[in-house]
Amino acid sequence: MDRRRLIVPAVRFFAGFFLVAGIAALVVGMHDVTGSAGRLGVLFPAVLLLLAGAIFIGAAWKLMPIARPRKWQKGQQPPCEQPVPLAFLVSILLGVYVFFGALAGAGVQQGIVFTVALVFIGVGAVGFGLFWDKIEVSLVRVGATVALTVAGLLIGGWEFWYQNQYVPSHLDRAVSVQVGLKKLRTQGGYDLLSATLGYQDIGSRAVLVLGSAYTLTGSTVIACPRKATPEKEAGFFAGQLPDPQRARFMSPVWEIRRPKVLVAGTFAPEGRRLAPDAPASQQLILYVPHNRYQLLRLRAQVFAISASVPLAAQRPKTTSIKDDKDVYKLWKLEAGGWFQNLLSGSRSWVVTRYEIVDPDSKAKNPPAAPDVRVIARFPKPTLSGQEPSADQIKNLFQASQPLSETETFSDAELPLKPVAKPTGKEIGKAKVPCRRAGGPTKLSAAAGH
Repeated sequence: MDRRRLIVPAVRFFAGFFLVAGIAALVVGMHDVTGSAGRLGVLFPAVLLLLAGAIFIGAAWKLMPIARPRKWQKGQQPPCEQPVPLAFLVSILLGVYVFFGALAGAGVQQGIVFTVALVFIGVGAVGFGLFWDKIEVSLVRVGATVALTVAGLLIGGWEFWYQNQYVPSHLDRAVSVQVGLKKLRTQGGYDLLSATLGYQDIGSRAVLVLGSAYTLTGSTVIACPRKATPEKEAGFFAGQLPDPQRARFMSPVWEIRRPKVLVAGTFAPEGRRLAPDAPASQQLILYVPHNRYQLLRLRAQVFAISASVPLAAQRPKTTSIKDDKDVYKLWKLEAGGWFQNLLSGSRSWVVTRYEIVDPDSKAKNPPAAPDVRVIARFPKPTLSGQEPSADQIKNLFQASQPLSETETFSDAELPLKPVAKPTGKEIGKAKVPCRRAGGPTKLSAAAGH
């Protein structure tokens, strides 16, 4: 078989492929460079695309003489010179990069991107197979080219993964919350309280506050002397407690579940950027009915993420779902690069939810902590980047997730009056494990079950 009949059509295909791929890479890369706004997750892949586009265009130019056998000198095929071998190598590495970048996507787009990635890998592999004996380049130059290309793609791949996979799915661990609660005086049948809510970024990088919540609850604590035995208290040591602040064993007293929610709200401005080691605080004056509760508990929580997540607006859009008492807020993110959107889709939204516990819940095992808590979910990337629908939002929070070890909250307790001495009827109604109530005692700051 005449080698020309095999080489010439293949060369013409490679030349056309590299020409189209080079033009596309230059257009996408130039767009992302001009719109990166200094974001490395967009800028670095764009620069790599520009380099790849230039190599592909140069390879197409060098392949044109080989595609015209009538101009071969003495009928001999011209050597496969640079940057053609480099283009084959970059095609393989770019295909691998595109393949792993598509793992963040979903649906039909993911299948298309996987197919494109395999085409790039196949073109590079077939090109090396056809032209290996015609490649004129030293092993040193090949080794240096391979090393630089691999290093560049690894750095770009790491940056892409960090910006689009790690950052959106991890809470920042650098925010501390401090809570203080004290009684000022009694005024007009109410106890006047002063609540101090402080928060600070104690890490080395700035964070963005996506939400905050505080809840003031009042509890009735009754005298309930009981003997501590291993059998009775084994449950406190069998596993992790759902709420260590409340699920505590104290033999002299019993805190009746569930505490009453007295005050709830937010205290840290949404979208606020917290610089490292820059404390912020807010002081509130709260009113509580006098002589109603033995114990008050104030809990505060802050939800923050790395400031490298680009928010397009400092104010979220508040929305609700039919037959759902929780409050949802949609944060719009800045548009990513074309390359990122083509690979995995646009990650355009962050959804936060303020979970409000229903005091009248008829669930078999209702939560022991009727607090307001803010959590967040990151919808999967989509090609359109449209606002998630009510059903999509609901599905995001459908699967229960364990408490994150990075969730930042703080508690403060304030005793207001002596422990109550209930009657036998009250003990039976409260279903407490004591049958005889002892005399009233002073309440310590560590009251609990």
